[in-house]
Amino acid sequence: VLAAHAQKGLPAYGIYGHDVQDLSDNTIPEDVAEKILRFARAAQAVATMRGKSYLSMGGTCMGIAGSIVNADFFEEYLGMRVEYIDLIECIRRMELGIYDHEEYERAIKWVREKCVTQEGKNWNREDKIKSREELDNDWEFSTKLMIVIRDLLKGNPRLKEMGFDEEALGHNAICAGFQGQRQWTDFYPNCDFPESMLNTSFDWNGIREAIPYATENDCLNGVSMLLAHLLTNRGVMFSDVRTFWSPEAVKRVTGKELTGLAAPGIIHLINSGATTLDATGQMTNANGEPEMKQPWDITEADVEACLKNTKWSPADRLYFRGGGFSSTFYSKGGMPVTVIRVNLVKGLGPVLQLAEGWTVEVEEDIFNTINMRTDRTWPTTFFTPRLVPGNDAF
Repeated sequence: VLAAHAQKGLPAYGIYGHDVQDLSDNTIPEDVAEKILRFARAAQAVATMRGKSYLSMGGTCMGIAGSIVNADFFEEYLGMRVEYIDLIECIRRMELGIYDHEEYERAIKWVREKCVTQEGKNWNREDKIKSREELDNDWEFSTKLMIVIRDLLKGNPRLKEMGFDEEALGHNAICAGFQGQRQWTDFYPNCDFPESMLNTSFDWNGIREAIPYATENDCLNGVSMLLAHLLTNRGVMFSDVRTFWSPEAVKRVTGKELTGLAAPGIIHLINSGATTLDATGQMTNANGEPEMKQPWDITEADVEACLKNTKWSPADRLYFRGGGFSSTFYSKGGMPVTVIRVNLVKGLGPVLQLAEGWTVEVEEDIFNTINMRTDRTWPTTFFTPRLVPGNDAF
């Protein structure tokens, strides 16, 4: 039957149990139940994406290939469309007050209490350090920007009440990306704070579903995040695979050895602060283990722990000339995670890469040495893959 469907180009999926059952046995074995649920989750993800859009905010970022938004891929493979705006639309709405002012007042109060109080060290050289007034202005700018971005994606009926009928509609976007570098970030505060908080499962409005939002308008990372989010209902971390540190390399530069889960080597995952706060690892399950939770399982204690363990460091103004703030944290070890990436291969099409493993922590001296080799204001997650003996792909 499956072969016939394949021959006709009709989708069909076979779900079989490991063991043969008697005709009179109407129970559903555990392995079959899991396969049915996985299929249902995948089907729900496909249905959820259909007819939605990816909102491309700005253009291609710094020549990054994943930031070249291919509308054919979205339409043909995902059943989505791509909508485009110029980033000047964010400035227009902010300057003309096209946002919910009551929400902004509530938001900036929350930001001042939860984030400004958690400002990290300013590593800029003296002539690049902003004054307290300038930093406060950047916080206000970043908070308004997040509200505007969310409205652009989802729409906001409050804007219709204010007389902005078109702006109230949004772009029916389930995922989006923000170009940022270099034109925006050379002049305005970066988008790290809005990106981090959109990807986080809470904000000043309380605990909520995370919104997959790609820094640098890297739409392929955005799609990877969207797929993972729809299948797990959890926040998804955006990071670059910065470096693989072999045990030998760690020993050479630190004089110390990796131990435990980190013993085979670690992959340094890091990006410009645009990472979900869920990835701090400060949420815990019933066994006290770190976990990125589904929103209905998140508690206020989880929220406070994530905020408490996140610093907001003033951005490196040699790179982000306009300033802004980057989330700074070190992911707790012991979380089972899956690294996922969609790539487009010429002549082949989309290819999905997956690697399962765990977050790990290393000795403080090792962390400090490795972290100082990149941007110390950005969040760090160390990942070690789950390896197959005799078939070590890493």
